[in-house]
Parts: sequence; C-alpha cells; structure tokens
Amino acid sequence: MTIAVPSLRSLHGARVLGLGLFLLVAFLVVYPIALLVYQSFQVGTFGTPTTWGFDNWRAALGTPAMREAIVNTLSLTATRQLISFAVGMFIAWILARTDIPGGPWLEFGFWIAFFMPSLSGTLGWILMLDPDYGLINKLMLALPFVDAPPFNIFSWWGIVFTHLMTGSIAIKVMLLTPAFRNMDAALEEASRISGVGTLGTLARIVMPVMAPTLLVVFLMGTIRSMEAFEIELILGSPPQIDVYSTLIYRQIFDVQPQYGTATALSMMVLILLLPFIFLQQVFSRRRGQAVIGGKFAPRIHRLGAWRWIAFAAIALLLVFIAVVPVVLIVLGTFMKIFGYFTLPSGAFTLANWDKALHNPNLFSALIDTLAVASGAALLAMVLFSAIAYLSVRSQVAFPALLDFLTWLPSTVPGIVIGLGFLWLFLGTPVFRPIYGTPWVLMIAVVLGGMTTGVQIIKSNIAQISRELEEAAAVSGEIGRAHV
Repeated sequence: MTIAVPSLRSLHGARVLGLGLFLLVAFLVVYPIALLVYQSFQVGTFGTPTTWGFDNWRAALGTPAMREAIVNTLSLTATRQLISFAVGMFIAWILARTDIPGGPWLEFGFWIAFFMPSLSGTLGWILMLDPDYGLINKLMLALPFVDAPPFNIFSWWGIVFTHLMTGSIAIKVMLLTPAFRNMDAALEEASRISGVGTLGTLARIVMPVMAPTLLVVFLMGTIRSMEAFEIELILGSPPQIDVYSTLIYRQIFDVQPQYGTATALSMMVLILLLPFIFLQQVFSRRRGQAVIGGKFAPRIHRLGAWRWIAFAAIALLLVFIAVVPVVLIVLGTFMKIFGYFTLPSGAFTLANWDKALHNPNLFSALIDTLAVASGAALLAMVLFSAIAYLSVRSQVAFPALLDFLTWLPSTVPGIVIGLGFLWLFLGTPVFRPIYGTPWVLMIAVVLGGMTTGVQIIKSNIAQISRELEEAAAVSGEIGRAHV
C-alpha cells in the first residue's frame, strides 16, 4: 500500500505562500492601527503643529460623559447578546436539526435580513414606533383604554429592540445553522445508547462539541455590539443616550476635530477586547472541532405537531425582521413628509421618485456601487478562504497569530479604522496612485469585513476532519499513477 506524502518542494511552496499572505495581512491590518496609536499621542489642534504627550489620553479618560457612555455600551451589549444569542441558537438548531417545513427558505430569510442595511430597518421601525406619528402608536391610541403612546423607539429599550430586529438575531442564525447542520449524529446516537436523555445529550455532547463555534459567534456579536453606531446615533440622540462609538463620532466631527482624543478612545476599546480574543483562541485550540468525517451522518429530530407551530413562530419573526421594514421604507418613499401617513392635502406623492430618477449622478453611482461590490466580493472570497484555510490547516508556525490579526479590524470602531485606512492609502507609495479610485473602496470594504468573512469560512473548515483531505490526496496520487 502506498501512502501519498507531500513533496518537500510542495511543502516549501506552501510555506512561502503562507508567509507571504501573513506578511500582507499583517501590513494591511497592523499598520493602520499603528498609525492610530501614533495619532493618539499627538497633542495639538487639528491643522496645527503637534507635540508628543498624554493629553489625549487624559482628555479621553476625563471626559464627563465617558462613564455614562461606557455603562450604556456595556448594558446595551449584554442585553442584546443574551437575548439574540439564546433566540438565534434555538432557531438555528430548529432549522438545522429538525423536520420543520420550509427550513431552507426560512434560513434564506435570515440571510436577507442580515444583508439588509441597518439604517433602512431603523427608519422602518421609526415609522412604526415613533411616539408622535408612529403607525402602531396611532392605532393603539384609537383604543378607548389607551391615553398615551405605549411605545417610544427613541429610548434604551428602543435601541435594543431595533438591533434585535435589524441583524443581531439574523447573524446568530446565519452563523450557527451550518454549524449545527454539520454535526455528526453518531455522537448523539452514542450518547442515547449509553442511556443519556435529550437534555443530557445537549449538555454533555452537543454544547461541548459546538463550544468553539458558539464562542466565536458570541465574541463576534459582542464586538459588533460594542462598535455599533448608526442605530445608537439616530435613536439615542433625542434622549441623549451616548455609547462609545457615538462619543468618538462627536469628537471627530466637533467644530474643531479632536482626532487625538477620538483615537485614544478607540485604543481603549481595542485594549478591552484583546483579552476576549486571546481567550477565544486558547479555548478553540484546546478543543477539537472536526465533526464531519468519512462516516458523517446527519440526524433529523421529528417535531410532530410542533413543526407547524415552530414554522409559524419563525415565519412571523421573519415578517417583522425582513418584510415589515422593507414595506414601510418603500411606503416612505412616496410620503410628502417622511413619517406622516395623513396630511390635509394628501400624504403621498410621486415627486420623490421623480427627483431621484432624474438625478444626473444616479447612473454613475449605481455603476460605481456595482463595481465596488463585485470587486470586493471576489477579492474577499479568495483572500478570506486562503486565510481561513491557513489558520486551520497551515503548515507554518503562526496560524494562531494569523487568525489573531483577522480580529483586529473589528476591534476598532469603524469610523476610526476608516481614518487609519485613509492614512494607510495616503502614506504608502504603492497605494497612493489608486487613491480616489474604486480600488481603494474595494480594499477598505474587504479589510472592514475580514473578521466576519474569515470566521464564517474558518468555522466550516474546522468542522471537517483531516481524514477527508488525506483520502482526497491518496485518491489523487492513485489517479495520476493510473494515468
């Protein structure tokens, strides 16, 4: 029997390729963050000579609104994560491991909800839950026993609700459903044969096997929650609810931009999140994740009469997450005054569409958008797949460090990492010629989505046993011998 062994030349080539990719990722990720760290120690008014010092850090730590912003960020993050993680994990298990009707279509609905812009969803829910003109509040006030608007989206719970409806639940379902589906049923069957019940199997088998993936999803959700910006800015401004990202935004877009203070605030977020990333990596490395092998066999749980109840509940949730906001946003495009469903002279008009369609920049903007989106998608697919594979299967000595680098862009608020990318493109001779072109936007979009993209692909690769690759390698060698 002949066993296929990779040649020294192929191993050397793989290591050189891995080293080159590592250096590229390190430069594109570390250099912008290093520029931000450098900027945080530059003291002086924007546009004037600066000096080295710790004044920016003192100003950041001594900002009166800092403590309240930290409390709001942590409380909103914890509440969103607890609710969305529990709901998302339960829905993902139902879609992946039960005989619920229309499971693939329901899963596709959560993908649509995830890719829907959070701003559009927020505007849709404002039309529904605004305390003055929201449609639901108007309908509730028509009831004889309701004297005041019962819902106010411009509140702490309004921010939590809008996040749950615009992506927090959807991304959990999107990431966890494939992981549950890829789990070999042989593990559960062995547990049941040993006399362990359903709950015991879930606690002793399913959860430990899924723990690395669950931890990655939980950490990604926490990072996304801490850097959330749009919803907090729109819904938190009227009640003066500031979070970390909006506080940084106000520093940058002040009358005199405080870039040094803003970058110092961002570095504090990075320092806070680094221990969680290290914890996730240590935990993932210590636990095997391979659950798909040569004898992989899925198992579908029969829900019986509950299958239609589960279908109705998930479908209803999808209606609120994906359908209602879209319908309301489309309706809002026909409103004379956004948010008002009734006006003495009529509330609806086609003037908004006429003005938009006759905008001379519309066609060029659509072309640029499609070009950037297509280019970024192709580049991300190749780059993220290579990084994910090297992180899991790499023969080089630094897969953990490569994986760690992919987390860094998401630990810095987007509005600040954008400044880092800007300085990267302007300060690097190789990038300077493409500044002001769609290529710069493509690279920035890819770098901004690196954490989510790499972790999605990585979690699926990590669940595939090496024995399948070894079998494929042996089959390839045998095939060439026959030829």
